[in-house]
Amino acid sequence: MSFSILLMGANMRRRRRYDSSSIGNTDAYQTGIVSTTILVLLFIFIAFFACFFWLRINSGVRHAMQEAKDIRIAFKMEAVEKYALGGIIYNPTTRNGMADGVEEKILKSADADGKIVLQAWDGAYNEPAAFTYQKDGYIIIFKKKDDGTAIWDGYYTLKLLEYK
Repeated sequence: MSFSILLMGANMRRRRRYDSSSIGNTDAYQTGIVSTTILVLLFIFIAFFACFFWLRINSGVRHAMQEAKDIRIAFKMEAVEKYALGGIIYNPTTRNGMADGVEEKILKSADADGKIVLQAWDGAYNEPAAFTYQKDGYIIIFKKKDDGTAIWDGYYTLKLLEYK
């Protein structure tokens, strides 16, 4: 009988230890659990969307970069064609740096639909030395170094304000 009383006493102590009245203010305790849960879910939500937008921007800039590389090849093909006809592509007096109709031909042959600005032309190799390609907020900048290596930079621009 003394053993059963001992067990009963141990159960009472265990109940008292986990009894809600022994914790103190249960509303404050539950509020802490709820606020912690909300903060964790908010962190997960922000982390998910940060990863999602980073992947979206990264894939978009890779696509624009591939189009810009196709444009560089189209520049070379168009330069050969213009050279055979006795003309040149580069015209620094125009807004886009190219002769009339060249941008449309290059975009068509490269299967691209952005804007091209030819900034420098390498007359020795008859190819672009520097140009920018802009499409849907992505800007690709191509520069050719003196040793002939190509530098490609990709950027994403976010329009914050439009003034009309």
